[in-house]
Amino acid sequence: MPIIAEQPKFRIPLLIRIIAVAMSLYQLYTGVFQLTAMNQRVTHVTFMLILICLYYGFDQRKKTTIAWHGYLLAAIALCLGTYVLATWFKKIGEVGLSPPWYELAMGTVFLLLCIEGARRTLGWVFPIIAVISMFYARFGEMLPGILAHKNYPFERIVGNMFITTEGVFGMLTGISATYIFLFILFGAMLREAGGGEFFINISFALFGRVRGGPAKIAVVASSLFGMVSGSGTANVAGTGQITIPLMKRSGYKPHFAAAVETVSSSGGLLMPPIMGSAVFIIMEVLGVTYTTIMKAAGLMAVLYYVGLFLMIDLEAQKLGMVGLPKKDLPSFKKTLKEGWFFLIPIIVLVFFLVYSKVSVTRAAFWATISIPLCSILGGSRRWMSLKQILQGLQNGALTALPVVAILSVGGIVLGMITLTGLGLMMSGLLINMSGGHLIVLLLLTMVASIILGMGVPPVAAYIVLAILVVPALIKLGVYPLAAHLFVFYFATIAGITPPMAPDAFVAAGIAQASMMRTAFTACRLALVVFIIPYMFVYNNALLLVGTLGQILQVCVTAFFGVLALACAAQNYLAGQLPFLMRTSLFIGGGCLIFPGLFSDLIGLVIIALVFGIRIPNKMWHYSIGWIFKKASA
Repeated sequence: MPIIAEQPKFRIPLLIRIIAVAMSLYQLYTGVFQLTAMNQRVTHVTFMLILICLYYGFDQRKKTTIAWHGYLLAAIALCLGTYVLATWFKKIGEVGLSPPWYELAMGTVFLLLCIEGARRTLGWVFPIIAVISMFYARFGEMLPGILAHKNYPFERIVGNMFITTEGVFGMLTGISATYIFLFILFGAMLREAGGGEFFINISFALFGRVRGGPAKIAVVASSLFGMVSGSGTANVAGTGQITIPLMKRSGYKPHFAAAVETVSSSGGLLMPPIMGSAVFIIMEVLGVTYTTIMKAAGLMAVLYYVGLFLMIDLEAQKLGMVGLPKKDLPSFKKTLKEGWFFLIPIIVLVFFLVYSKVSVTRAAFWATISIPLCSILGGSRRWMSLKQILQGLQNGALTALPVVAILSVGGIVLGMITLTGLGLMMSGLLINMSGGHLIVLLLLTMVASIILGMGVPPVAAYIVLAILVVPALIKLGVYPLAAHLFVFYFATIAGITPPMAPDAFVAAGIAQASMMRTAFTACRLALVVFIIPYMFVYNNALLLVGTLGQILQVCVTAFFGVLALACAAQNYLAGQLPFLMRTSLFIGGGCLIFPGLFSDLIGLVIIALVFGIRIPNKMWHYSIGWIFKKASA
C-alpha cells in the first residue's frame, strides 16, 4: 500500500491547490515559530481531513469536479476542528468529568472522519485495526484468559480520544505535525526542483559501464531517490519507469529486473534522512537525538545495499553481462557540473543537525528554504519559478496526507492499547510463547512484522508492533534502538514478501512480468537482507555503539558475512558452487552474525578456505586455501 499519494492524471481543482499550499506554508511557519502543542496538532489534523475529503472526493463521472459529499465532510471537519481549537484550553480544568452529550456526538463524528480518511488513503486494513481496538476497549471483558480486561464505557473511550492529547491529538500526531511533514515537504520540493533526475543521472554516470550496470544503477538510484521520497512504492514508480526497461534491454529477464527494482526501492525506507517517517517516532519514543538514529540506520542501509549489490554482481557474472556503452551514458562531470547545487540542501540539513545543534524542525525548515535559493546557482534553466515553488508546496501537502492519516488513526490504536493495558499483557504473552529464548522471540517478531506489513504501510505496521512487541524484546535484553529498528526493518521488507508484496506488484506491472514470480525473486535477492537485523541485535557495534575497535571489527566481519551469504544464496563463486562449499559459506556467514571473537574467527577461516579454493590466483600458492586444496586432492 503506497504511503505517498499518487498524483492524479487530471487537473487538481483550484480549491484543493490553495488549501494544500496553505497547509505547507503553515507547517513551514511552525518550523520557525513554536506553537502550543494542541493548537499545532489540531490545525494539522484539520488541514489533513479537509484535504482528504476534497482530494479523495472527486466525482467519478467528472474527474475535475469535487463530489458534493466531499464539500460536506470537509465543512464538518472544519467546524469540529474549530470547536476543538476554541475549547481545548478550558477542558484542561475538567479532566475526569464526563463530556456533555453534544461533545460525545462531535467526538464520535471526528473519530469516524479520521478513520474514513485513513480508509481513503490507505485502504481497509489499518482502519479495521483501529475499530477493533475500540471494540476491544468496550467489550474486552468477554475475551478469555490474559486478554480479558475491565470494560470501558463508550463515554470514556470517546472522551479519551477527543479534545485530549491521548488519542487523535496524541504523541503520534505531534510527531507528524512537528517533524514528519517538514521532511516530506523537503523531499517534494527537491523533486520538483529536479533533484530526483539529478540523482538518477549520477547513478547512470557512476555505474552504467560496470558489469550488470543497469541493475546497479537501479540500486544506487533507488537508494538516493529513497533518501527524499520515504516510500518504497513511490521509489518503484519513480525510478522503475527508467531502470526496469533499461535492465530488460540489457538482457535481464523481466521478473528479475522488476525484483531488483523492488528490493532497491524498499531499501529507500531504511535510508536516512526520512526512513518512511519512522525515524521521528523512534526519536520521540526513545528520547534519543536524530543524529544518533541517523548514524545507526546509515550503516544498516549501507549493509543492505552492499548485500543487494553483491547479489546483482553475482547474477551478472552468471549471465556473462557487461556494462552499457559509454555513448549511452551521461557524463559524470557534466551531470555534476549541471546539478551540483542539489547537494547543498542535504549539506544544509546535515550541517544544522550535526554542527549547529538546532532543533530538527528548524533544520528541516532551512533545508527546505535553501532548495529554491540554491536553484539560482543552476542558472536560468534550473531556477525554480514561482509556479514550481507553489507546485512543490502543493505536492508536499498532498504527499503527506496518507502519513498524517496513519499517525492520527495510530493515535487511536495507541490510546486504546494504553487504556486497556494490552501492551503489557502482550509482552508477557510473547515472552511466555518464546520460553524466554531471544532467538525464538526474534523469529516471532519477524513473522508478525512481515504479516502486518503486508497489509499496511511500513510505518503503520511499525507503530502497532512498537507498542505490542518491542517491550518484550527489551525485557529480554535487546538494546532499545536495536529492538525498534528490528521491527521497522521487517515491516519494510514486508513490501516485497508474498502474497501481498505491493512494491513487487507495482514493479511487475512496469516490467510486464509475473507478479508472484517477481515477488519470490525479490525475496531471493533479499535473502542476505533478512539476516542483517539479527546481526545488529546480537552485535550492537553495528549500530555504532561501543569502542572504535569494536565498531571497526564488526564492520569488517559484517561485510565478509554478507559477502559469504550472497555467494551462497546465488550459488555462485567463480562458477556454480558444490553443495559442501555452498553449505560452508552459509555456516561461515552465520558465524559472523553472532558476537564474539571465537565465532568471528571460525567464520572468517571457513570463508577464506572456500575463497582460496574457488578463486585461482598465484597468491593462493602461499595461502591456507592452497594448502587445503592440496590436502583435499
